[in-house]
Amino acid sequence: MSVALLLSLSLLTTPTPCPYDIDRASRIIPSQCYANATDPTATSCCWFVLAAYIYAAAAHANLTGVAFLPPSAAASCSSNFTATLLRHGLARPSLLQPNGSCPLSSDSHSPSLAAGQRPCLFGPLSSLLSAAPSQLSNATSFCSSNSVPDLFTHQSACSACQNTVIKATFSLLDSSRSKDYVACGMAATVAIWSQSYPSMQRFRSYVLCLVQVLEDVNALGIPSDSPPPPPPPPPLGSEPISGSGMAKFYHSRTVKIAALSSLAGLVSIVGIVLLALAIGRSRHWRWKSRRLSDGIATTSDGEKSSSALGMVASSPLPTEGLYIFTKAELKQATDGFDIRLLLGEGGAGKVYLGKLPSGHHVAIKRIYREKKIAEFYSEVEVLAKLRHKNLTTLVGYCLDDRDNHALVYEYMPGGNLSRALFHGDLSWHKRLRIAVDVAEGLVYLHEFPGGTVVHRDVKPTNILLSESGVAKLSDFGVSRIMSSDATHLSTEVRGTMGYMDPESFSLGQVTESADVYSFGVVLLELVTGQRAVVPTPSGGAESIVHTAQCVMTERSSGDSSTAIESIMDPRLGPHWDRHTLGVVFDAAYQCVRPYKNERPRMTEVLTVLRSALVDLEAREGDTTTSDPSTEESSLSRTSTPSAHALLT
Repeated sequence: MSVALLLSLSLLTTPTPCPYDIDRASRIIPSQCYANATDPTATSCCWFVLAAYIYAAAAHANLTGVAFLPPSAAASCSSNFTATLLRHGLARPSLLQPNGSCPLSSDSHSPSLAAGQRPCLFGPLSSLLSAAPSQLSNATSFCSSNSVPDLFTHQSACSACQNTVIKATFSLLDSSRSKDYVACGMAATVAIWSQSYPSMQRFRSYVLCLVQVLEDVNALGIPSDSPPPPPPPPPLGSEPISGSGMAKFYHSRTVKIAALSSLAGLVSIVGIVLLALAIGRSRHWRWKSRRLSDGIATTSDGEKSSSALGMVASSPLPTEGLYIFTKAELKQATDGFDIRLLLGEGGAGKVYLGKLPSGHHVAIKRIYREKKIAEFYSEVEVLAKLRHKNLTTLVGYCLDDRDNHALVYEYMPGGNLSRALFHGDLSWHKRLRIAVDVAEGLVYLHEFPGGTVVHRDVKPTNILLSESGVAKLSDFGVSRIMSSDATHLSTEVRGTMGYMDPESFSLGQVTESADVYSFGVVLLELVTGQRAVVPTPSGGAESIVHTAQCVMTERSSGDSSTAIESIMDPRLGPHWDRHTLGVVFDAAYQCVRPYKNERPRMTEVLTVLRSALVDLEAREGDTTTSDPSTEESSLSRTSTPSAHALLT
């Protein structure tokens, strides 16, 4: 269909003028979505087209008190909006065709956006706000108020906003006695952003915050057919839906999360996909969890613990932001777990390279050793709560049966730090950047608002690298989230010899200081190029910490530079940076002090390392091709890089 024909169709009738500021709203659409863009992402571009339309509606509601327009004005705005995008080349014509991914013009195949035509689409803004007053007020406070930080870069703020949007949408659904998630979710967004004239920049961050949920689903290549809504929750006091009924319902796979289908694209803006994941999938999980008899107990020190075999939480495993894979989907992604796609094998099982239908690569860890099943549940519970640029992202998981579970992560093509350090050629600049990255991840864990997270197994093989060298902590199978009122102690000592805090080992107790010790050992490895435990001439083994202590003794009694030179990695060459290497060595030595009260906190270590990196780059220049502090992986935050790139 030609652009001219589309324009003529969109301008055939304009019953009443459109009151929306279409020109301003259309600026939300990024240049990567323009008609002349070389490689636009159709799904993401449709999300931004729809976001622009909702922005226009919210801005108009703020100025006039009208939430949704009468039918004639709504039809006019839909047509004019389409015409404006086509006329200025702000979107590809194929995107806006009646049978395309993102049609805005109302017709028999595209439900009306007019007031009163669907549930929750109130005309007066006051009527909309009174339909769910407390929930919409909370959502406004957490999503659009001036005190809210950038929702895209602050994950905790984004999560809080998502949760309040969900609650507001459900409240509107209840008040309207409706199952129209799209309409009520759209109404919630208009209400949230109409309380003050919406800042375009802040609204963009809101869109990215909520779009990431749908992109996590769309990245899996799920067909874009519009699903029926998930079944409503049973009335209080009623019996739960039977396991067999739910199994049949979900096993048929008739309930699919829509990537886009007509106005179902609006789902991405209002977080409806999150609703489907959180409600529909959790019911599926509850059915599956009832098949397994064990549970997770809570110890007196406030941490969750598991027994050795097949432990399942008494409440469902988290599903928000995660995709629950079937075994068939994982087989398809790995060509039947082809040995040629094997990335490695660890204590829990084998890790395979997988390719999703969208083309995204993931790492799939099959947990088939019974003694490691408890770590599967622990890792899902921990990683579902965490999101940081220096932590690997959990995409989803598969709960097949007692002895064949799987975890699906973002794929890190750079491999692990152990391989890069001991079998590669890492410059000092890259090593220092990696140290800063890992320190930032640990600071996030130790200061996590939901309770201190102790990783308990920091070592080079658990530090993964992106293609550009950004470091991320991985493997949270033995990690624990300590509640705020806990003693931050654990009677179960876990870790790897050579990296394990000796005080924790001797006392049988673990705090976040154990991570500081392990990180100090990693710093020593970065400085020396030697492993944590090295062989001795007599055939024994010696800890690198002992070597560091000997060097510190020499430094205190003689030439400090000569002492460090005796243990530094000779692969760094003759022109190694004495100052920053000395700073990092000193920081490492403080981290591996024998008693935890002698060690610094990770925030203090991070400050020292950042300062050293700034000093090194000021004298030698930033030799990297990209800024790892801002880089996002292909399945982190927004799942695909396109959403972030579209607005930058």
